[in-house]
Amino acid sequence: MRTISLRPARDLRAPLNELIEDHGLLRVSFALLRAALRRGKNRPPPVSGLSDHLLRDIGLEPPRRSGRNLF
Repeated sequence: MRTISLRPARDLRAPLNELIEDHGLLRVSFALLRAALRRGKNRPPPVSGLSDHLLRDIGLEPPRRSGRNLF
């Protein structure tokens, strides 16, 4: 049996330091912040407004409702 050699996780400090040296700390900081905020816009819409039928279709359990109040 062969042994699997795992590569260590890539260190981000070296590329980040290189970007800071080339473009400056403020520009790199603002670019990282802008990228982080932009990712928030790509979130899917909430599923709370979907019907029970659609929730079951996508594999989610619909919320339980009490059987007393039918209207």
